[in-house]
Amino acid sequence: MKKIITILSIVPIIAFASLNVGKVTTTLSNITGAKALSFYNADKRIPLTSGKLKLTTLKNADIVLFSNKKHGSKITIVNSYKKLRLDKNSIGAIYLKKGRTQIVFIKERLDAHGLRLNSKFKKHLITELQLEPLALI
Repeated sequence: MKKIITILSIVPIIAFASLNVGKVTTTLSNITGAKALSFYNADKRIPLTSGKLKLTTLKNADIVLFSNKKHGSKITIVNSYKKLRLDKNSIGAIYLKKGRTQIVFIKERLDAHGLRLNSKFKKHLITELQLEPLALI
């Protein structure tokens, strides 16, 4: 009986936990490069609008968002911290942790692709070294 009550109390928390789409859109729109960037949203469950972002097809996109597949040489932004550590072609991750939207970008990877994040979003930047667990020792 206790298990049923516990499960029923957790389900609403999980069901209503979702990304802060406004925060995600604002942060993504503040990534700049040599040209205007276009994005492809591979996860249609995340309702990103094209108000501030230039959303386009996979073929024409500069950055692929939330994809579980590799897309050749296309830059990606993944949906978990673990994927960010494993996928060296990914410049950042946007994911939920304890019901809160987490946004992380790797400074060296942004630099390697000629991209910059507006200085008012520097709280989202980390270095490649900070990804490794041994860096905390």
